[in-house]
Amino acid sequence: MLLSFIIIHTAFPAEQVITIGNVINITVLGYPELSKTVVVRQDGTTDYPLLANVPVEGLTLTEFKELLFPILVRYVERPRLFVNISEHFMLQVRVQGEVKNPGPYQVQGPIDLQGVISVAGGLLNTSDLRNIRILRRIKEQKVSITIDLYEYLKDEQAAKLPEINDGDIIIVPMLSLVSYVRVLGAVQSPGNYVPRDKNTNVVDIINQAGGITVNGNLNHVYYIPYDRTEYVPKRIKVRKLWSSGRITEIPIVHPGDIVIVNEYSPWNKLTFWAQIMQYAAWLLSSIVILMQI
Repeated sequence: MLLSFIIIHTAFPAEQVITIGNVINITVLGYPELSKTVVVRQDGTTDYPLLANVPVEGLTLTEFKELLFPILVRYVERPRLFVNISEHFMLQVRVQGEVKNPGPYQVQGPIDLQGVISVAGGLLNTSDLRNIRILRRIKEQKVSITIDLYEYLKDEQAAKLPEINDGDIIIVPMLSLVSYVRVLGAVQSPGNYVPRDKNTNVVDIINQAGGITVNGNLNHVYYIPYDRTEYVPKRIKVRKLWSSGRITEIPIVHPGDIVIVNEYSPWNKLTFWAQIMQYAAWLLSSIVILMQI
């Protein structure tokens, strides 16, 4: 009789490996003083008393138990040891700069930059969203990552925020002169504004300031670029350029620039007609002189 054997291969899932930031639950039944929840620190160690300064990063849970069990035997007869890794892990981070509550925090991972800033109370009005930095240690090197949070807040789909690692330092700098455009004069909300993108022009930044007031004169807008060599405002006849379709002639603004909207005044028209009268008088006197020759 021919016997046939069917061999069934059962695939066992790979055992979980301990990594930095993991939360390890160590339970020794009957011994609460030896039971503890610990976080794997940046250097791969934990603060478990019996494993002080012993790196556990890269070990499987079985290897971790094999490491800890012989140590427990010295203190406990036939210890019943249980070890598992929590689904969520804790991260030690520090938030500095223009947030409501700067300081060190222990946060539950995974978490991104915006989440950590929320834990620190959120941003201040003086926060420079375009130049947030993450200081991170990768092996033996320190790296600095610059994040443009403004782009993310404008379009969450276009910009992705990095996840925060254990030991990261988040620095939110203060807005400086070269971080925003100052909009002054006859606008609804004079103040400092960050250009929405690289194509933001004088009209766009005025709109960010709420638009002009009732007395605002778009034909008397003065633009002072940050890289000016002399403090001489350049007059921009915005309304005239816009109505004539010459939009490309309206200057693009950059951080550090100043835009001033003058108020409309009847003196503007009087000045115009005074110039016309002066020109007419000069023309008439020239004609009289020519007739006498």
